[in-house]
Amino acid sequence: MAGTHTTDSSAVLLCRPISEETAAEQNAALDLLLTHLTITGVHAELIKRQIPTRCAVKLYASGESLWHPPELVIYTDAGWRVATVSVGERSGSYMVALARVGLDNESYAARVEVVPAHLPGRAALLVAQSAGAPA
Repeated sequence: MAGTHTTDSSAVLLCRPISEETAAEQNAALDLLLTHLTITGVHAELIKRQIPTRCAVKLYASGESLWHPPELVIYTDAGWRVATVSVGERSGSYMVALARVGLDNESYAARVEVVPAHLPGRAALLVAQSAGAPA
């Protein structure tokens, strides 16, 4: 496995609350990516999922509940975060934030790749390569 450190979540870029319907669509896209990751060789025990488990905001005027965007977080066996994947609200593209580490195990900002929504296999390949899984 690649030696990586925990990096800031990509949710910083996607921190706006979203509708429950959009959260469900993004969860479905992440489920598709999860299937591709399994096929690519990233083992299920490396994958932890943060789903919207609670309401972020409730709008009193309309009564609509808004949710935190879901993320797919992939860890190594040692517990270091390898990547965080989120889905763009409007584009539906995968935003893959790959953790980076220097020679002295110094953490660097994540490398962010945007992969079109119709290419979940490409996003899975990026994560697999970062995790050190055979692609």
